[in-house]
Amino acid sequence: MLHKIIIKLRQCRQLLVFSFYFLLLTAATAQTSGLIIPSEKPLKPRELEKAWTNPEQFCLLLHFDTNDSTYREADLDLLDSAYNIAFDRDNPRLYTMSIEGYGYANNQELMKSRVESVYRYFTMRGHEAMPVRFAYNPIHCSCHGDTMELIRFEVPTDKQIYDCDSLPPSRLLINKDIQLQGTVLVTFRHDPIECIGGENGCFLPAQDSNIRAYYTQLILKKGSIYAVYNTKDECPPPVELSIDEHLNHQQLVDRYFLVPHRRQIILPVGYVVLHSSFNRKPDECRYLADSIYVRFPVTEEQLEAGLKIFAKRYTAKGSEFKSVATKKIKGGPVLMIQGAINATQFDTIFLAKRIEVDEISKYLYNADSPTEQGAVTIIVKGEERYYKPFRVDGKGQYDYKKNFRALLRIVESDEDDLEPVGNDRFRNDGDEEIE
Repeated sequence: MLHKIIIKLRQCRQLLVFSFYFLLLTAATAQTSGLIIPSEKPLKPRELEKAWTNPEQFCLLLHFDTNDSTYREADLDLLDSAYNIAFDRDNPRLYTMSIEGYGYANNQELMKSRVESVYRYFTMRGHEAMPVRFAYNPIHCSCHGDTMELIRFEVPTDKQIYDCDSLPPSRLLINKDIQLQGTVLVTFRHDPIECIGGENGCFLPAQDSNIRAYYTQLILKKGSIYAVYNTKDECPPPVELSIDEHLNHQQLVDRYFLVPHRRQIILPVGYVVLHSSFNRKPDECRYLADSIYVRFPVTEEQLEAGLKIFAKRYTAKGSEFKSVATKKIKGGPVLMIQGAINATQFDTIFLAKRIEVDEISKYLYNADSPTEQGAVTIIVKGEERYYKPFRVDGKGQYDYKKNFRALLRIVESDEDDLEPVGNDRFRNDGDEEIE
């Protein structure tokens, strides 16, 4: 007996659930208001229950008393229910809203008043002049990684009045059997692009780009300077990049200097300065990847001498120039090396070699004083000593030590192997893989 009662209770519960969703779908047929999931075919109770979980689209159908433009008190529960679904902060759907009044030529003003009455309900709920939504929005930022932002946006709302005499019969039905004449239909549609912006994210640069100077190439993937996915934040203006080259070895040695470093001796043989109109501060980003590549043409002698690319690295103790992973580009008519940097390193990039104290004499000549042309000061065993990168031979030509000369870009063709290229932005057109 008890078993039969339990079975009957379960059957009653299932019947109640079925009846609830059935009434939602068929409410308008009985000329009452209701919440509706639009569907081309009738939904089974389980399908309907699933469809009401953060629905992609749903509707609210409201009837009004004759010649009355104010929604009925009995409909407040339905309006509240629709509001609680569409404006719930935890609902991941971002809805637009359309409010449509279906009347006839002789009551267009009445239908307009009814539409405005429903519109005012949604504005008053937010205490704003227009329907406003707050929503939690998951974003991915190249600076801060995965995070959650609370966004505020004006819900895109479209208000329309229709003359039923000018519409085809199919247009006056929803779910094929629910009549729309004399009603106000509110439709909520999930449309994040309409709600939070067409771009739905910011990317600098906006596409894969290749910035070229005479020798240097700066290769940037889309968003390698700054990227935010799935946000309505305003994007910064397009980034402007330029390269200032100092790769002529004779101009460098005339005013020679060491790469700034507190403990190591780093001999430069050229450098470039990368300029960007959008800069990231060293302590601004937690998740900056080394996804910007700088390339230089080199000679066989430079490769064999172990020339590397040095960029400024920032730590809690300050900044120092350190070598980046330097690789030879595989194939191609010109030998090239490549290093990876990030958006905080738009600064000076050196071509250089790190040496030990006991190797100085292999690369530099002794100098008599720090005022000699090109002279540098190096602390050796606690004492200041002076060195210079060249000396002048009897013909007035610069003479370099063999090891230092191998680091310099000295070629018989005087750089005729490269075509000069302007600072235009190019799409990355298939650079060869590196080793």
